[in-house]
Amino acid sequence: MTEILSELDPEDAFRFEIISKTMSDSTWTAQRAAEVLHLTMRQVFRLKARVQRLGPAGVIHGSRGRRPINAQPFALRERVIRVYERDFAGEGWNYDAFTETLDEHYDIHLSRETVRNWLRAAGQGHKVKRYRHHRHRRERRARMGQMLFLDGSPHRWFGPDSPRMTLILATDDATGQPLHGRFKPQETRDGCFEVLYHVALRHGLPESLYLDRASQFTTTRYGGIHAHQVSEGPTAFEIAMEKLKVQLIFANTPQARGRGERMNGTFQGRLVAELRHEQIAVASDADQYLNGSFIPRIARRFGVPPRNPQTAFRPIPAGLDLRTVLCAESTRVVASDNTIALHGYRYQLQPPRVCSTLTYCRVRVQEWFDQSVHVYHQHFGEIPNVQIPHRDVLHLKYPEQGSRG
Repeated sequence: MTEILSELDPEDAFRFEIISKTMSDSTWTAQRAAEVLHLTMRQVFRLKARVQRLGPAGVIHGSRGRRPINAQPFALRERVIRVYERDFAGEGWNYDAFTETLDEHYDIHLSRETVRNWLRAAGQGHKVKRYRHHRHRRERRARMGQMLFLDGSPHRWFGPDSPRMTLILATDDATGQPLHGRFKPQETRDGCFEVLYHVALRHGLPESLYLDRASQFTTTRYGGIHAHQVSEGPTAFEIAMEKLKVQLIFANTPQARGRGERMNGTFQGRLVAELRHEQIAVASDADQYLNGSFIPRIARRFGVPPRNPQTAFRPIPAGLDLRTVLCAESTRVVASDNTIALHGYRYQLQPPRVCSTLTYCRVRVQEWFDQSVHVYHQHFGEIPNVQIPHRDVLHLKYPEQGSRG
């Protein structure tokens, strides 16, 4: 008995001492022992019977030292750790993404907590940052397409040594599903137009957009010393959305667009690792992988059904080329040499056959999101144009320079 007592841990030794007193000291009732050990009286009676039969070993739990019946095989655990160390370590994969990858590509079906415990015990994985929930959660829109988040997320998407790129992403509020995204050097008006163009082609026109107060969306300054630098009129983005009857809702803080911000965080936690794993480091290839593979999986994984299954997306009006609306439009007067000036460049117009010259005519100039320039005349429609190389512009402006010795 002395040998067994020496093997008991302090908790079991204390439990054996109290149970022994119930058998040798009349002042130690079962109720008193239950209060001291924080057990029920039924548990005390069972322990007392086990101690009478087995001695000190009776206070040791019967399953101690046994392998749980639902425990995973050691070989499977070693395989998971080996796969992570070989193919995924150092790439920023979180536990959810790695667990889903095991299920889809390695036919290993485990819970997220099992994978986390195995990796943490092996010194792998990463600590998960916990965020406190907002005290007031805004209810989702009822129908898909009622409101979209449109936002840019600057990040080193192609690895820590790569330049920062911005992922411009459109996400539906009612379902939480990302719809389309594009990688751009910065969050620009044209990049946002391009994302909306592809969303509209696939789903239709949304009822509203939830945006921050970036300068490409709305005028950011009024009055003051900067009044002469910033136009107080609507931006090209506001004009385009007004034509398409898409309501613009502006948030004052990033926290107000919490769902869109959390989706950006999800992409930063998963997409960076997948792009590196797929050895993708070019924006065009990343766009293809993002919209062809990653976004559909994320939509299935995190999307929720809308409260109202009827869509709020509106079809594009028949015969409308969205590129003629999702653009910046301005008016120019044609110069005597049938050219127009735009952002420091000159464009040579090619008048139609029915009109030999367009000199001093007013034309509409559209800058499409694909960087192409389109010129329209009120009566003759679109006028072909060619951008004049910079050196030719200098030669036209200063023709006498060519004769100097």
